[in-house]
Amino acid sequence: MPQVQRSEPMWRQVASHYKGMILRGELREGDQLPSVRQIRDEWGVSQGVAQRAVEHLHLAERLVATGPSGTVVAAPRAAFGPQQRMRLTAAPASEVVTVTSAGLVPAPAYVVPLLGLAEGDPVIRREEVTRRADGSPHRLSVTWCAPQYSLPVPELTAEEPLPDPRGAGPLIAQRLEVEAGNLHGGVAFEARLAKDDGRELPALGLAAGAFVLAGVSGWRYGDDTLEYTEFVLPAGQVVEADIEP
Repeated sequence: MPQVQRSEPMWRQVASHYKGMILRGELREGDQLPSVRQIRDEWGVSQGVAQRAVEHLHLAERLVATGPSGTVVAAPRAAFGPQQRMRLTAAPASEVVTVTSAGLVPAPAYVVPLLGLAEGDPVIRREEVTRRADGSPHRLSVTWCAPQYSLPVPELTAEEPLPDPRGAGPLIAQRLEVEAGNLHGGVAFEARLAKDDGRELPALGLAAGAFVLAGVSGWRYGDDTLEYTEFVLPAGQVVEADIEP
C-alpha cells in the first residue's frame, strides 16, 4: 500500500506516484486512473489532496485526460531524462529500444577532447532508436564512450540493448566498482529543426521542417567522462530535470 512521506507536499507525492506508473508503462494510454475517492481511501489523505494530485496530472503534466467515463491516461508526452533514468531498476515497459549500430569507429574531431582521446584514436559509438509501446519512435540517441571501456563492458559494442536501463555511464561505473553516487552528470537542450541528414527524419518518422528537442548529456567520474550522449526527441516531448538546493 502506498504511503505518504512528510518531506514534501502530500498531493505532489501522490501525483509523482501515478506519473511514475505512466512513465514506466504500468499505466498506458486509455487506462483508467483511480478515482479521487479511491486515491483518497488508498493513500489515507483528504479529498482535497487527492483532487489536487489528479488536477496536477491533468492540467500541469497533461498526462491524463478527464471525460464522462472518468480520468484516463493520455497519449504519452513525458520522456525519461538522465536523472530519471538513474532511478530505474529495470527497463520500463513503456519503451522498446532498438540498437541500430554499435562498435568502434574513428573518433570525430569534436568527440576527441570530450572523452580525453588523442587524434586518430577509435571510439565506441552506439546508436539507438527508442519507441513507445505502440511502436511510435520518440528518441534517437548516439552514445560515445572511450575505447578502453569495451573490455570491462563488452556489451557497449554489441547491437543489443544494454543490461542496465540507466545507460552506458552507470553500467561502466558498476563494472569498475564505482558507486553511482560518485558520478557527476550534466544535460543541455536545444530546440531546433530536425536535420535532413538521412538519420533524424526517418528514425523519428518526421517530415522536413519538423522541430525537435535536441540534447546532450554525460556522466563523469573524477576527470574521466564515462559517457557522452547526443539525443533528439520529436516536438511535444517533455524531459524533466531535478533541482537540488
